[in-house]
Amino acid sequence: MGRGGGGGSSHHSSHHSSSHSHSGSSGRSSYRSSGSSYRSSGSSYRSSGSSYRSGSSYSHHSGSSYRSGSSGGYSGGNVGGSGCFGGCSWFLIIPVLFVLGILSVFFDEADFGTVFDVQRSTIQREVLPASKCDPINEWYRDDWGDWIDENGEDTTLENGLKHFYETTGVQPYLWIMGEEGKDYMSEGSVEELADATYKDMFGDDEGHILVVFREYPNASSNYICTVTPGYDAETQIMDEEAKEILLDFIDYYYTDSELNEGQFFAKAFSNSADRIMTKQIPLSVLYTIIVVVIILVIGLIITVSIIRKRKVAVAKQKAAQAKAEADKKKAEAAQKKTEFEQQKYNDQIETQFVAVSCPNCGASGNKIRKATVGYCQYCGTAIRVDQEGNVKILSGNETET
Repeated sequence: MGRGGGGGSSHHSSHHSSSHSHSGSSGRSSYRSSGSSYRSSGSSYRSSGSSYRSGSSYSHHSGSSYRSGSSGGYSGGNVGGSGCFGGCSWFLIIPVLFVLGILSVFFDEADFGTVFDVQRSTIQREVLPASKCDPINEWYRDDWGDWIDENGEDTTLENGLKHFYETTGVQPYLWIMGEEGKDYMSEGSVEELADATYKDMFGDDEGHILVVFREYPNASSNYICTVTPGYDAETQIMDEEAKEILLDFIDYYYTDSELNEGQFFAKAFSNSADRIMTKQIPLSVLYTIIVVVIILVIGLIITVSIIRKRKVAVAKQKAAQAKAEADKKKAEAAQKKTEFEQQKYNDQIETQFVAVSCPNCGASGNKIRKATVGYCQYCGTAIRVDQEGNVKILSGNETET
């Protein structure tokens, strides 16, 4: 006989009615049932084959209060996520890794899913004094006879139960009901059975908890689980929040088909003990931290993007300015070269001409090229200038050559 996939669950809790210093009106059990669905494979209820879980509502009862809501189920195996979105760059990956690094400081659970699916511990609890709990040598009872086999499952389960005891000081006892579970269909009947069984097993020792687990796939509910603490255990360790933590862990690992029954219960008890004894940041604070970190990362991304764009714009502007400056210098150099060549040409031309005062009218300002004949620009007198720059007025009989 093995566990099936349950639907949504419901439980109710109340204070223990003990024989000495504390009294209450309705027993001492925390109760949870899984709805009307079950998980099976073939004709055997103990199977690691395919599974399903249906039923979407659960309710919590504490005294006269009532709360209900929807509860998602898990199909066997760990909950996974998709890979990194396609084409993401290091520019986006690095901030994401930064966010995960920050959040990992606050998410102290081994299984990430338990961060949101299991009640968080908001109370600092102290280990129950050894004098409050007289330990017994038994740790569990398997009425089916084959839920917990002897191929290591029993050792694994006992190690988980012992870890709970060593961590909290409260010794747990797990009772896995068998065929007789069909006779206990209601909350009240299971609670009464748990109360009576606690008294028969532990008497006046109020430092234990009795966890009754009943799974009967042919019945209307797939499983029922009660947590029944003694008075000392309840007032010092197993308060309403601690019960909720244990029940949530049982519910969480119940649907993990990768775990055998011994591992399932061992992880539930071991991890719940660790959480119960650790004061955690409330989920609302975690949500606030997540939102703040996301906003900071988005702001960081936007800021870095703006800075990068500004750097690119500045670089382009500097490049344009450098090009303009280079073009300006190139143009100035070309202009100077042109002016130099022109001046050189002018100087060369200048050396070929001679300033001549007209011998006839005395006018100055005449420039005549060497080895040529020119005319006074004022009186028209023909003037020869030889190669050495000597000036001679031509007579009418002399040629101009």
